[in-house]
Amino acid sequence: MERQIADNAVYMYKLEAGDNPASEDVTRSAVEILRAISPELKKRVAIKPNVTIPADPDSGIITHPDFVAGIVDYFYEVGVPLQDIVVAEGGGSGRPPHGMDGHFGQGGYTEMAQSRGVELVNMNWDERAPVYQPQAEILKEIGISKTVKDDDTYFINVPKYKTHNLAVTTLSMKNLMGTITPCDDRHLCSVAKEHAERAHEITSNGITLREELLCHKLCDLSLASKPDLNVIEGIVGRDGTAFNHGKNIQTNLVIAGKNVVSLDAVGSYLMGLEPADIGYLIIASQRGLGEIDVEKIEIYEAKDGQLVPCDDITRFMSEIPFEVLAGDKQPRDIPLNKEMLARLQTVSG
Repeated sequence: MERQIADNAVYMYKLEAGDNPASEDVTRSAVEILRAISPELKKRVAIKPNVTIPADPDSGIITHPDFVAGIVDYFYEVGVPLQDIVVAEGGGSGRPPHGMDGHFGQGGYTEMAQSRGVELVNMNWDERAPVYQPQAEILKEIGISKTVKDDDTYFINVPKYKTHNLAVTTLSMKNLMGTITPCDDRHLCSVAKEHAERAHEITSNGITLREELLCHKLCDLSLASKPDLNVIEGIVGRDGTAFNHGKNIQTNLVIAGKNVVSLDAVGSYLMGLEPADIGYLIIASQRGLGEIDVEKIEIYEAKDGQLVPCDDITRFMSEIPFEVLAGDKQPRDIPLNKEMLARLQTVSG
């Protein structure tokens, strides 16, 4: 039975598994949360993971292909033909040897797609669906991949549970960058020439101008590229820069929701961070795009195929805080939330 997904609600699933969960456990975690949520069906399904650089499946850097396999399995189970399910990503520069063929191959996606009988789509060169949004701050005209923009397609955004050198956390909102086409328009972290000299100036929000511009671009992007559902794969999370510098943290956690802002606020909180001190969440809240106070967000957990109100979100929090490394690999001073600070004081005491 399809359920109405509440706009600002967040849904969580905790995989009961020990260290190094087996492939089938990772796959099962995706199936279980989708069974509990029971999303609506459309004619086609487009699954957008995070495969932005070439990395091994177990690197912690990309969405695990076994998790995406579980999403494919679920939609096939509920009646979507395999020929109508695609896995789509736009990563790297788009040009060999930095294009998606190599990314998909090293990341285990080519093998996964062949085993499941679904198509891989390279959104770097996908047909462009132009979006005009005068209400945007910066991206007033932007191209979004038609693969995820089609009205008959259920667009499911599947980011990895990671921190990021500039954005602090890279979850649902930032994962949408891969839907921008052509790929040369995708470099939202870059600074325009007119702002270059002021890039490190601190704004009224307490972040650099470079970061603030990125935050507004991410907010603008979330107006143009709207998933039907976001599912964060956090079986093994990744801190550090989001790429090759950092460590893996096993959380066995899956977090889902429709509103990218509320979802990313909960995800960031469960990393041990304070959402009200993260630039893109601050600006998203200021612009009225979603709730970032976790105490005001409806949170449910998936149990035995059902959704039940979550009575204690702290049960899902990482045992250790996720550290954020800047581009120079030095730690960034990102405030921890009260719960994580209390835990650390208990351990040290």
